[in-house]
Amino acid sequence: MKIGIALPAQVAGVTKRDVLGFAHRAERHGLDSLWVLDRLVYPSLAPLPLLAAAAAVTERVRLGTSILLGTLWNPMLLAKEAATVQRLSDGRLILGMAIGARDADFEAAGVPIKTRPRRLEETVALLREAMAGKAVDHQGRTFQITVGPLALPDAPPPPIWLGGFAEDAIRRAVRLGDGFVVGGRGPDYGREAVPLVRKLAAEAGKDPARFPIAALMYACFDQDPARATKTMTDYITGYYGRMIFDPAKNAICGGTREAVARIGDYAAVGVDTLVIVPVTRDPEQVDRLAEAVAARGGQK
Repeated sequence: MKIGIALPAQVAGVTKRDVLGFAHRAERHGLDSLWVLDRLVYPSLAPLPLLAAAAAVTERVRLGTSILLGTLWNPMLLAKEAATVQRLSDGRLILGMAIGARDADFEAAGVPIKTRPRRLEETVALLREAMAGKAVDHQGRTFQITVGPLALPDAPPPPIWLGGFAEDAIRRAVRLGDGFVVGGRGPDYGREAVPLVRKLAAEAGKDPARFPIAALMYACFDQDPARATKTMTDYITGYYGRMIFDPAKNAICGGTREAVARIGDYAAVGVDTLVIVPVTRDPEQVDRLAEAVAARGGQK
């Protein structure tokens, strides 16, 4: 199992120094990937500019969005932005997307929330054409677009991983995507989702072993588990409006021992990549994760 870490885009007070500190340390410690979450109506940093900054100071780690709200975008603008990050990173981008769920985001973007599934399907198709450097002629129910090439043709388009919680989201990911992302509610959901992803991939004629599955897990590395749990609870409640999981069972709240146990829970689920999402902006969170990875014998 590969281990990645999310940049602290949604953490209050995040600075350039914090972001670059995360990126530098992830690269230095040999972590697999750097990821960024996405919110529109929230005081946070935008995902694609953030990954462009990370690309400029790294050479090896993969760069992913988990999850980009692709349904809020004009697909051609998104294709241009994503293709730019792909070029600047020398092909390290993973474009993770989902349909979104918050009314406020869709209202702010001027997009009808009821059109989400159809918008995502057409967006995926349009992205594949446009990011491959091809001219686009698409006449769909949501988008009618005829344009010439807008991306450099010699940069391979990034893989598109789709995420969500409902069974419909899993079926959509297998049908349209190159991978699936399990949300950060804990390993119990992964135990349900991962076998279904593998089963549906096989039924669709795809090799289940080559259809990647990533999962998110929140973390607060602190030698005081009680303090870590409070920090975690405050952050999750502020971000989601309520506590969506039991932090003792479904997140890392503590030091190396707690981290090894929770990472082991996800390894048992069978995901290919585990993305740790720190709830503080301290770059030393990356160091603590690296210590936990080393303690359990590396990324495997």
